[in-house]
Amino acid sequence: MMSGNELQYGLIGLSVIAILALVIYNLWQERRARKTAEQAFRSTHHDVLLDGDAEAVIPPAPGGRMEPGLQRDIPSAASRGSDTPAMAARASVLPRQQEPSLPWELQAIDCAVSIEAPAGVSASALYTAQQEALSGNQRNLAWFGWNDNDNEWFEIDARTPGSINRACVTLQLADRRGALTEKELDRFNERLARVCDQFLAVPRLPAKADTLARAHEIDQFSSEVDIQIAVNVVSAAAPFAGTKIRGLAEAAGLQLGNDGCYHALDDAGLGQFVLANQENTLFSVEQLKHLQTPGLTLVLDVPRALNPASTFERMVRLAQHLADSLGGVLVDDNRNPLTERSIQLIRSQIGQFELQMERQSMPAGSLIALRLFS
Repeated sequence: MMSGNELQYGLIGLSVIAILALVIYNLWQERRARKTAEQAFRSTHHDVLLDGDAEAVIPPAPGGRMEPGLQRDIPSAASRGSDTPAMAARASVLPRQQEPSLPWELQAIDCAVSIEAPAGVSASALYTAQQEALSGNQRNLAWFGWNDNDNEWFEIDARTPGSINRACVTLQLADRRGALTEKELDRFNERLARVCDQFLAVPRLPAKADTLARAHEIDQFSSEVDIQIAVNVVSAAAPFAGTKIRGLAEAAGLQLGNDGCYHALDDAGLGQFVLANQENTLFSVEQLKHLQTPGLTLVLDVPRALNPASTFERMVRLAQHLADSLGGVLVDDNRNPLTERSIQLIRSQIGQFELQMERQSMPAGSLIALRLFS
């Protein structure tokens, strides 16, 4: 007959054995489940994000044009014969082929920032959001969206319909106020990042040092060709009457602008040169009725004028006509008589400036020049 202590020790031993058996069973079940899961989810397919040697591409679009994205090697048709539906679906969402860039004329004097929005973003919502975030920006901005069907960029605004996966914003690097500053660039980058965060988009910001260096180069070039030619018509005796000035200007096809100057326009309506009062009084229909002035100034803004050499000829002819009709003489800014020799020298200088701009692919009077010299 067992004593009480022996019975107690026996029960404790059985409990320990039972606990050990339960732990061992649980470990066996866990290992079995892990193996089952690995077999169920294991894939022999290459991961396009991790396996650099097994990348594929989307073939060229009809007509030989390539979709934008990264260059990859496409497998042969035979090697794809045993592809599973999952692999085919995976290949259909690979990155597009070649990173599209804006046409040169849209970023010649700008910093272009590409923006990726994989989930898609409303074009109008993106534009509206940036209007508020970048409202304090003093430099010209332009926004574009990428059309996957037409493989081209299009300008977007607050009324643009539809969704886009890729956008681009350009920030003008220089104008007549000077080059973009580091403070302006930092502010732009910071606020653009906030806009992109709202739409889970990723901006690809160019290197800061490169951007500022390019801004300086563009500003340096513009300062070398930013020239205005002035021809003055001054009274030889009595002041010029405003009524006569108005008649002669209108007869020559000049139009009175809101800035108080007469403007000579070309056939396309673009400005060629201006006729202004030498005194502080601006021209207006009412003022011209009573105006008496000792002189007039005709100004040619060389980099903003199409064909500045021929425009200068038109301006000189009008200046001489005004002098003959009003009883005046032609002088330069130093009040020296404007002779044929000095006019010929100006012609030569204008030709040099015009050639210099053409060599930089920024012809005088072009859209790029109008933006840069504003």
